[in-house]
Amino acid sequence: MTGLPPILIALAAALTPWAAASAGVTGADIVGHDGFDRIESVTDLRALEARIREVADRARPSVVLLRLAGDDGLSSGSGVVITPDGLVVTCGHVGEAAGRRVRATLADGTTLTGRTLGQADIGMLDCGLVQLDTEGADLPTSPLGSSSDLAPGDWLVTIGYTQGPPQSARPALVRAGRVLRCDRDELLFDAPIDSGDSGGPSFNLRGEVVGINSRCGRQPWENAATPVDRMRERMVEFGEGMDEELFLVFGAGEARDVATRFVPGGDGNGRLAVQRAIPLADVTRVAQASMLEVLTGERDDELLSYATVIDPDGHAVTKRSQLRGANVGSEAWVRDPNGVRHQARVVGVDPSLDLALLEVTGLEAPPIAWTPGAQVTAGQVLLTPRLGDQPPALGFAAIERRESERDPMAGPYLGVMSEAMTKQEAQDAGVEQGVRIVQVVSGNPADQAGIKVGDVIVAVDGAPVSGRDGLRRRLLERAIGERVGIELVRNGERMRIEAELAPRPDEGARRRGPRGAARGNTVTPISGRSSGFGEVLAHDAIVRPTQCGGPVVDLDGRVVGLNIARFDRTATHALGAVRVEAAVRRMLGNAQSQRTAPASAPAAPAEPAVAP
Repeated sequence: MTGLPPILIALAAALTPWAAASAGVTGADIVGHDGFDRIESVTDLRALEARIREVADRARPSVVLLRLAGDDGLSSGSGVVITPDGLVVTCGHVGEAAGRRVRATLADGTTLTGRTLGQADIGMLDCGLVQLDTEGADLPTSPLGSSSDLAPGDWLVTIGYTQGPPQSARPALVRAGRVLRCDRDELLFDAPIDSGDSGGPSFNLRGEVVGINSRCGRQPWENAATPVDRMRERMVEFGEGMDEELFLVFGAGEARDVATRFVPGGDGNGRLAVQRAIPLADVTRVAQASMLEVLTGERDDELLSYATVIDPDGHAVTKRSQLRGANVGSEAWVRDPNGVRHQARVVGVDPSLDLALLEVTGLEAPPIAWTPGAQVTAGQVLLTPRLGDQPPALGFAAIERRESERDPMAGPYLGVMSEAMTKQEAQDAGVEQGVRIVQVVSGNPADQAGIKVGDVIVAVDGAPVSGRDGLRRRLLERAIGERVGIELVRNGERMRIEAELAPRPDEGARRRGPRGAARGNTVTPISGRSSGFGEVLAHDAIVRPTQCGGPVVDLDGRVVGLNIARFDRTATHALGAVRVEAAVRRMLGNAQSQRTAPASAPAAPAEPAVAP
């Protein structure tokens, strides 16, 4: 490409016309780009929700995932297509330099190749162009707007491939927030972004690109973009393949290493202000009456998690890994919305979904009314009720559904290193299959349970183990804090021991941050078990790990799911109502079966045990 396409010159020179009436307000009411400066009622919020959903639906097909190969391996970012022939706007720190090969994935999974054009990554100027080979097809596009008249309080819809390439093809993730400040060089906003979002667009409510997302601070509301007008100034040079470094050498300016100037603690015009101003508690009041606080003890007020009452018989469901030793029969204490404490007992667990079923003594609270058929779409408002004086947390759905793959590094930890055995070695050990332990990490679960170097593990909870991957898979089926029965052979003698699985030794520090967060850039605590749930609802409300286990409610008061994990600085994940109800039925059924099972025959002599 040696020149700028005529269509791009037209886009650079003119804005897409949108009537002020499209926001349902008169021009006199508008400050900045939209008429939603004052959100003062649920009715106002419904109108905003409809507009955000419309923008998300129209704009998502134009947002692409970019992959670039370099000396440090494969890197990725986001971009937005602005012409049908495949011209893409992204960040300079994604493209780095002109002439790099690019692979782009569209929302429908289509993969295209291309090359970077000119790029800039100097101070707050972070933008560039990519040209894709569309093979003659026209791509979905989004128009460029202007950032010159953005005002604090204007709403933004931020779209990108957060956390990088997904496991399977899906559209980009949607978040929403408000402009905190915009000047010539920098756009600050409170819609959360993270790694992988770099180069993705922020849209105004007209559906125009007004910012190119580039960087974030430590708090979820600290996010920055290059204003689109700064990109416009360099589109001709970038289109010619000229990098900004060369441009500067010729005296067009000086490089500046400028720190992002975040507004401390957010801004009065930000989304948190809306959360506090609207009587959202009226929407969530019915659901809130079915919530409990799970505490560390009878007289201890430390909050472990929320729990949700599921039937009139005093059963409640909560996030299992937030409890301490949450196995069947474990004791717990809960506090109802009236401040009354109750003793509880774990009567069921679902390790795959990280759920625990509590039976609460003397509880009189209405059961939650799930809405299994409710559909969630990107940009939809989702509310998280909270107990005490806190208003519900306001969030927006990021995607219709998302797969939560298990992160092995965040899974339960035994603390051994093992090696596969040959057929002859297995015969010599007197086993058909298993893995030999070659290292036991001191002070960790295996060491505490008495596992020794040279032991051969043959089964976990009765399930045979074959090879290192087999042992890893068996452990990943379990949860942190769960006790597992390990069958092993030592010096020809078969024995069974129990070990309580723990998080990896460094995982707690990595989750807490602030400098070593498990995912992305955050000081927001991340749940100890934050992945591996299968299909989840993802939304951008800030929900702390201790607030998981409670319901998620839409603007009609319908309970659409249960918060199960704080995933990263941008997302909270929830289980859909259908999946929660099915898990609860299983746990209730198992608990009932255990109660009604006939007395067992006298137990056989215990197998030799190993002292801890």
